[in-house]
Amino acid sequence: MSKQRTVSGYCGLGREKSRQIFVLIALFIILWSVFLSFYTPAQVVAALGVRNVYIFVFLLAMIGGVSIFTTTLFYTSLVTISFGGVDVIWLSLFASAGLLFGDLVIYYLSRTGSQCVPEKYESIIVRLIGWTERFSDRKMITLIFFYSLTPLPSDAISIVLGVSSFPIRKMILPLFLGKFVLIVIFIELVMLGYSFF
Repeated sequence: MSKQRTVSGYCGLGREKSRQIFVLIALFIILWSVFLSFYTPAQVVAALGVRNVYIFVFLLAMIGGVSIFTTTLFYTSLVTISFGGVDVIWLSLFASAGLLFGDLVIYYLSRTGSQCVPEKYESIIVRLIGWTERFSDRKMITLIFFYSLTPLPSDAISIVLGVSSFPIRKMILPLFLGKFVLIVIFIELVMLGYSFF
């Protein structure tokens, strides 16, 4: 595999266009994080109203589920909201969709950002692509699903899939289903545990 393919073979965008897209998405994430630092989740829910709690869960999952630093906030917020009497299936659907959207942003950032990698790091990209090419698509889909069943943030696997240009259409369903199953089981177990006290 040539270095030329590694750096610029992912899409028709040039390096400058990729940098601009990368900066815009990163800026959006930073601005959203700053917004959430000024307003607590309770203030956002109060502003949205109880009927719009699912939109709040989607937005919270979109940002809160991507980083290892915000995962705890996301899952504790889910537990708190689930005790408010919302439907667990709808809550899980919206949370899974938000997590998927956040993962797709990370995927796209890593895919376009890999074109901006300095030459001294190209060997890492080449090794990562070589590692992922050893697995068939079926095995990668299975790996994505089982990784999504963990409460770990999916940004790690999204970065690997983005850099290696794994087809996005093949990763959406296993990511969504894995997170959906995880959230349903997590909320049900927490509610079951709470009922003992």
